[in-house]
Amino acid sequence: MRPVLLTSLAGLLALTACSLHPNPRTNPYGIWTGQLITDEGICPTNDVSALHIRGHKIVFTPGMSATVLHGHYTPGRPQYHAELRDKGMDNTPYQQFFDGTPSGNAILGTFLSPRCRAHVTLHPAVIP
Repeated sequence: MRPVLLTSLAGLLALTACSLHPNPRTNPYGIWTGQLITDEGICPTNDVSALHIRGHKIVFTPGMSATVLHGHYTPGRPQYHAELRDKGMDNTPYQQFFDGTPSGNAILGTFLSPRCRAHVTLHPAVIP
């Protein structure tokens, strides 16, 4: 009788653990991380990039830099968009964008800046 009880308990714990992972289509809230892969230019690929989705707000940090892009999330609409409008040292305005869409259990994204075009696959962050 004990092996059956332990097997049932293990199965229940496994199902509970699976349900805790966010789903990018229906429950994207949380932190998603991934490594930028350069398509063109000079991109911040040395460190992990992070997408934070909380409530209706989105924050994308490319390569764990000081650059922070902000956006809004609309539940039921599986598109993620964040941007930063800033001025360079010569006072010339420029923009940076992040656009993402769900794909399976991940978010596929594109990061664009004046110096970089990169893509990224973001997965739910594992927090110990």
